[in-house]
Amino acid sequence: MKTKIVVAVVAALVVLAVAVGASGASKPGAYRGAGPAVQKQVQAGVKGEASVKTVGALPFTGLDLTLGVGAGLILLLAGGTLRRASRRKA
Repeated sequence: MKTKIVVAVVAALVVLAVAVGASGASKPGAYRGAGPAVQKQVQAGVKGEASVKTVGALPFTGLDLTLGVGAGLILLLAGGTLRRASRRKA
């Protein structure tokens, strides 16, 4: 029984370690020095020189939902494992 819990905990730690490495992916252009160019485009759009509307596109927030869902599933599995382990001892 203890080996199952240890295996589950180790598996969760491995998944979390992989997720941390995946979150260090490429950064958006604003963080790579493209900020001044974007600022000029925005100011040009405000002055009326260029007006481009994007319909139906959401802004990039930097939040990767798959990591959040994966972490939630891991927590649910860990909770279920601990609950099942506590029932058998009682």
